[in-house]
Amino acid sequence: MNKNQLQNEILAIIRTVFDDKKALEKIHAFLIAEIYEEPEPEKIPTKYKKVVSEIADGLSAGLICFFNPDTLEVEDVPKELAYDPEEFEMMTCETFESAGLKHENWENCVAIEPMESRDSFKIMEYFVDEVKDINFQEKLINALNRNKPFANFKYLVENSDYRQQWFDFRQAQYEFYVWDIIRINIG
Repeated sequence: MNKNQLQNEILAIIRTVFDDKKALEKIHAFLIAEIYEEPEPEKIPTKYKKVVSEIADGLSAGLICFFNPDTLEVEDVPKELAYDPEEFEMMTCETFESAGLKHENWENCVAIEPMESRDSFKIMEYFVDEVKDINFQEKLINALNRNKPFANFKYLVENSDYRQQWFDFRQAQYEFYVWDIIRINIG
């Protein structure tokens, strides 16, 4: 039997039990226990580890980071000012040139912007799965489903035993995000 025939047969079996929650749970449990292997995140090459961490820190602070893949230089600019020379001048009383911003003159430059809020939200959702305390997990889920989920989540986590675990988890997620952008751009 070829690969397509196998896929079609498996899908046909799943379709027959589509409305049977218990059967689907059995299939799911079997797949997780016997078949599925969580893919390892791609390792960040040693050459880029320090700069990726630095960029991740800048993004967490709301900065846009410009990265020179040739020299591994990084330049950070507040998001609101990064693409608006007039606003930059009005807020800093300097031009891009007088402020010494170098990224505009780099032959190769990768602009890395902070995550969209939906991606940051996903990181919080993923973190909930890392929490072993079911009661705290439920509190986090409730916080994410109420108004102001970011503020509610932050308040709960920062006043918990999971504070450092959250910071480490978020940093690792930001680093994977940064590395993915760099990897794609350096080809």
